[in-house]
Amino acid sequence: MKYDLALPIDTNRFKAYSESLLKAKSKVELKKHREKRTQDQNKYIHACFGIFADFTGYTVEESKILAKREFGRFMVYEKNGSKFLLSTSAIDTKQMTEFLDWFRNYSMEQGCYIMTPEEYFTDVFNFDKQLEHVQ
Repeated sequence: MKYDLALPIDTNRFKAYSESLLKAKSKVELKKHREKRTQDQNKYIHACFGIFADFTGYTVEESKILAKREFGRFMVYEKNGSKFLLSTSAIDTKQMTEFLDWFRNYSMEQGCYIMTPEEYFTDVFNFDKQLEHVQ
């Protein structure tokens, strides 16, 4: 169940439900809800992948795969002995910021300048127009 503890009604429901679980000596899992990446982060990361793809000759999809593999950490996970790549849509805003910062630095090491989010959002239209040919 999900509760917004900033709302008194949800706080009361949360307390009542958690007390009932305590009395029943239930096994529970409690975790803080984290917001998924923002729409701006989504637009920006796709622009970054497009710039990197254009610079390297990779496709946008190949750029995503390469970046996730190189970054590792929370972008690569293992299941039943096989390695998989996590979708950026599954990470929270904090993780996305960390990944974006790393990707910009990684790209610079490859000789590819990727604009800052501030630079991108001052002229989104022209950046997106320039990237239309990159698939």
